[in-house]
Amino acid sequence: MSSVDKYRVDITSLKSELTLLSRKRAQLASRLAYLKSTKAVCPRPGLGATHGLMSDELLERDRERGKLLLSHLSEKYDEQQNIHLQNLYRLAGVTAFKVRDPSANGKGDLLGIRIECFALKKFGAPHYMLLSVNGKTNSYDIYKYTVPLHIPLASLAKKYLHKDLGAFVRAVRREIILDVNKRTHLSCLSNVVAIEADDACELVKLEFAFPKYGACIAYLRCNMVDIKSAVVTKFVQKQADDPDVDDEFQGEETETVRDEKLEALMPGRIDQLCVRLATIE
Repeated sequence: MSSVDKYRVDITSLKSELTLLSRKRAQLASRLAYLKSTKAVCPRPGLGATHGLMSDELLERDRERGKLLLSHLSEKYDEQQNIHLQNLYRLAGVTAFKVRDPSANGKGDLLGIRIECFALKKFGAPHYMLLSVNGKTNSYDIYKYTVPLHIPLASLAKKYLHKDLGAFVRAVRREIILDVNKRTHLSCLSNVVAIEADDACELVKLEFAFPKYGACIAYLRCNMVDIKSAVVTKFVQKQADDPDVDDEFQGEETETVRDEKLEALMPGRIDQLCVRLATIE
């Protein structure tokens, strides 16, 4: 199931839960209306006016309790609905909010943009952008941000921000998603015992331990989507110079050799690397 399909399933589930809560609220409201209109507690014949007065007091008390119950349920319902609505927006990946920054040098009214990505069954750390209004062009400028430095934010802003705010946010989110997906695919590879990478995850070192094939180290050069090139070395048993050396001692040392078989498998789409490596025994 793709990430988009997972989002659709989550959204459908949340919508179904909202529908059930709406029905429950309607049922409770109907029950309260019944309690208000009915004479559920009626004086029985022959008990006199005192008992009738007590029955009226009990009925009024039930009505007040019903009002309090409905008010409480209404507040809980609204609170739950707000939570579900917020979760729906989070699943969409982008939320906007107003910000007031007293230290913004005359740019106190800011537009905040929060971008979130869902991976490995959870939301990662959100990324924020604060945008100020450019009075001359009636457009937005980037004021502050927490977007990773290797995301080309300046070039995206130059291309989209002064023309179309929505297009700019979508472009930034796309770059963030590609970055997250690349790191996720690399970190979840089978038989990987260690991984090292630079901040942009463009130069990556992977250490493999295949059960039958042996131990290997792969040095990769990547962009956002593809592995462009790779250098792979394999650890093999070092051959002894002296043929009379006991085999027991030959296995204690290893040497690294170029592994052209693995090197040929590495280049290509990062999200398909696991499929290519599945051919290694």
